Amino acid sequence: MKNKMVFPLLLALTFLLTVLVPKNAEAASDGFYVDGTTLYESNGQKFTMRGINVAHTWFKNESTVSLKGISNTGANTVRLVLSNGQKWQKDSLSEVKRLVEEAKANQLVTILEIHDATGSDNIADLNKAVDYWLELKDILIGNEKYVILNVANEWAGAWNSENWKNGYIQALPKIRAAGIKNTIMVDAAGWGQYPQSIIDYGTEVFQSDPLKNTLFSIHMYEYAGGNEATIKSTIDNVLNKNLSVVIGEFGAEHSNGDVDENTIMNYSQQKGVGYLGWSWKGNNADLAYLDIAETFDGNSYTSWGETLLYHENGIKNTSKKASIFTGTTTSPSYNYIQYFYGSKSAEPWGQAVSLTTNKNGGPINISDIKKDGYFYVEYTGTMNSIELCLQSWSGGPTWVKITPSETGQTSGGYYAKFSYTDLISNFGRLDLLDQVHVSAKEQKITVNKLQYGVYS
Repeated sequence: MKNKMVFPLLLALTFLLTVLVPKNAEAASDGFYVDGTTLYESNGQKFTMRGINVAHTWFKNESTVSLKGISNTGANTVRLVLSNGQKWQKDSLSEVKRLVEEAKANQLVTILEIHDATGSDNIADLNKAVDYWLELKDILIGNEKYVILNVANEWAGAWNSENWKNGYIQALPKIRAAGIKNTIMVDAAGWGQYPQSIIDYGTEVFQSDPLKNTLFSIHMYEYAGGNEATIKSTIDNVLNKNLSVVIGEFGAEHSNGDVDENTIMNYSQQKGVGYLGWSWKGNNADLAYLDIAETFDGNSYTSWGETLLYHENGIKNTSKKASIFTGTTTSPSYNYIQYFYGSKSAEPWGQAVSLTTNKNGGPINISDIKKDGYFYVEYTGTMNSIELCLQSWSGGPTWVKITPSETGQTSGGYYAKFSYTDLISNFGRLDLLDQVHVSAKEQKITVNKLQYGVYS
């Protein structure tokens, strides 16, 4: 236990080191890396995608002007449709190298994906996608700071989590064995619209990556993105697994129903989740409403384009170019999520405040309890006569007591912090957490505030 009143200099130095030193020094020396629910640049800066999909393989002669137009929107990421030759004309190593260099010149992070395995449930098609990336490894190696590898667009069309899992736990080690260290992106099953596959087996897929540098993508159309409740629960359920997720594709409508694009952008911004609109230009006549630009140069936009770009949480208002291009870095800070404010007391060994997690209808969203954060309590009574108790009735430890990692004085009482590290080391899997209690120890206490500080 630390007392800030006694060791202010030590704490100040500790905070400074935490700000300046990347969370994963090895990953930071190579390129993008995933830590929990967050994607980071090579220098430790958090990166939130705000991007646009480009159908390069069908409009090869329009990509150069398209990349310039997309950069002008303020987008920070472009996802390029490629072909390994299985269905369409193969995109060569030299061609992809040119695209990556043009994207870099336009200050765009590049996501490379192949479309040939779209909707297939055949693991052989996924393996062919992997083989293509091995052919292109000379482009990927050395561009880890600029390029993310989306293994195969919407592979696993069936709403079948197990086949999806079986395919990817074979694919990811093969990619790494070739020396490819880029962050990997994996689309959900069900043509990208079955996020339950990630919830069921995302952790196993992530663990199959020897570098633990994989994030997941959901394509939000009429099924995964049709209404507010579905969108929010989907994002929360993946984040609750401590997995990183982006909305790899979405539009304003789709073949079999409406899409709630407002909630997708609003909730993605709230939760720090990346998104990429589909698509710049060139959709078939029956899907022309998905075009973002009226022309490939982006001199004018469609109704969907206007929404994606100018919405209050759209690209122009929320996108930040990658610091690898701008040289601009920001110091992380704590944002506080408040769960309780008021006055509740507890006699010795009693509970002053008891709150359930969101899966039980309570206010504590498990996805908000992130690495490098802490529960923060302000209280009166006797200093240090306080503990945090974690309870589970869904498979975790029945009752765990957490001791403060830091205590100190406020203007009218005391505070206590309970670190994420201590939560994990004592309780384990937070997705099994059902209730949080602020409890008294030997002396009575009165709790005035309960928050969680998120390092962002």
